[in-house]
Amino acid sequence: MKKVFAILLLFFNIIYVQAQCAIDYNYIPIGVNYGLSTDTLATGTVGQMYDEDITFFLPTDTVDNGLYVTFVDFHIISISLPLGMTWECNNTIANCHYDPSITQYGCVNISGTPLISGSYNVDVNLIATHSLSSIAGTENISFSLPLTIYPDTSLSSNLGFNMSSSVACAPATISFTNNNVGMLSYFWDFGNGNTSSLEQPVDQIYSQSGQYIIQYSAIQANPIYFLDSIEIVSGNCSDNILIGDVDLLYDINSTNGMIQSVSASNAITQAFPLMISIYNPVQVSGQDVIIDVWDDDGWPWGLEYCGGLTFSPQQQAGVFSENGGGLSINYYVSEIPANSITTFDTVFVYDTPLVPSLLYDTINNLITSSQDTLSNQWYYYNSPIPGAIDSFIQPFTSGLYSLVVVNNFGCVSSSSDVWVVICDSTYQPQLDYNSSLAWIVDSALYSLLQWYNDDGIIIGATQSFLSVTENGMYYVVATDEFGCSYSSESVYLGANVGLNFSKPVTNVSVGPNPISENSSLTIFVEGLLLSNVIIRITDIRGNQVYQKTIKSDEFPYQISNKIVRELNNGVYYLEVITNGQKSINKIIKINF
Repeated sequence: MKKVFAILLLFFNIIYVQAQCAIDYNYIPIGVNYGLSTDTLATGTVGQMYDEDITFFLPTDTVDNGLYVTFVDFHIISISLPLGMTWECNNTIANCHYDPSITQYGCVNISGTPLISGSYNVDVNLIATHSLSSIAGTENISFSLPLTIYPDTSLSSNLGFNMSSSVACAPATISFTNNNVGMLSYFWDFGNGNTSSLEQPVDQIYSQSGQYIIQYSAIQANPIYFLDSIEIVSGNCSDNILIGDVDLLYDINSTNGMIQSVSASNAITQAFPLMISIYNPVQVSGQDVIIDVWDDDGWPWGLEYCGGLTFSPQQQAGVFSENGGGLSINYYVSEIPANSITTFDTVFVYDTPLVPSLLYDTINNLITSSQDTLSNQWYYYNSPIPGAIDSFIQPFTSGLYSLVVVNNFGCVSSSSDVWVVICDSTYQPQLDYNSSLAWIVDSALYSLLQWYNDDGIIIGATQSFLSVTENGMYYVVATDEFGCSYSSESVYLGANVGLNFSKPVTNVSVGPNPISENSSLTIFVEGLLLSNVIIRITDIRGNQVYQKTIKSDEFPYQISNKIVRELNNGVYYLEVITNGQKSINKIIKINF
């Protein structure tokens, strides 16, 4: 029935609607009787609410190997989701059973707040019941839908910089992005003891929980400094008793030219100290400033030289003193600050839960965790186990189990894997046989095979099949990857032993069986046949590979080695149909 249920891989048609699990009845599949749209769920983000609806359109019937099959019920058993998310079908009152003969529509709502980022396979598990289930049984169906949960990408942003995250779990690595490229200089203080002057700093590690203040400064250009004023404190000149008050005059020059001058015609009648304001402040750029001072004593004494001084003004704001050339001065430098940006922000780092240690109680088949946190999620081979959210779990099969825990801050820790071995003493490998050949049907499940007979181990018989030349009872011991060994049933094998799969209308036998590459296949019939006979060969999938209608008097009938040669090695079913009834024999094609 594999073909019947292959279509169920197309089970969900993803249609997103706004209301909680609202069925989109506008959706009608085109050209098929089941729903199919996108095969990937909408992405989510850690810490942000996820709420998506899935509308599906169920098949009512299909055709498998020429048989018309009607679906009676689809039962959604479980849907595995990332930690923090849940699902709910639209008919919880019926425990998520759907009868497509009543309605082909249904929906599932997936919601919650995902706690862990990653790429997940949302495993959908269901049971299908159909019109042949009373004979073939129900079918367990499982398929996956990809779902990506992204980390919290919200940036803590300000004028100066962005952070990859403002909330993190210790140890945390935070990236910083400069918002002001091309500035003259930068300064970063990350609050963790590290600073930087780089335009784009390296990632920072915050090993401990806490609140970290981030300081950022960016300077567009150097500040500009100006010579604002000069105070002449004293000079080598004095008052003339006869003339009276000092009449001071001066010249102030720079390397680039005249700055300011007062002549005898407008001399300043003032004793020292003399405060001189620069009408047009001079930019300080490494140029020298020269100042000369005189006292005009009038006729007949003329000008008395008080002194001269050359100095280089400081390139910083403040009051500075110079002496020399008979003068003592103070000069004043002002600053026009550079264009700069200074901002602050905060990183909050929370404790990460301790790595849970797992204890496996092999006697009671129970794995328990040392951690009791806000949320737990058990994994089997790195896939979440639906509903396994307790601090303990009872393993259901052999394999690797692990636990992911999340605390109140959304911080995550993962345990190491626990190797679980569960051997089922009642289990038997699936053995099939015909005449002198036996084979293990589910050989892919085992890593080691060994055949036995009444005399014990058969040396070298470690293949998936066994061909015998002696009559007797035979069985196989199969060992899986976990070291569990299982013994099959014992079967009788011999050169002339045959097995029919159904009770024949008349006695039908075939030979040789197994058949080799260069042999023809002969069909023997015992009994009276009243009509023509249909001979048909099908493979194990039900595909017809040979059919011929012959007269009843043509038996024994031989299928040529040319036909046999065209068959691949494997198991086939020979059908002999007459009088409206059918006999089936299994045949094996193999090269010895």
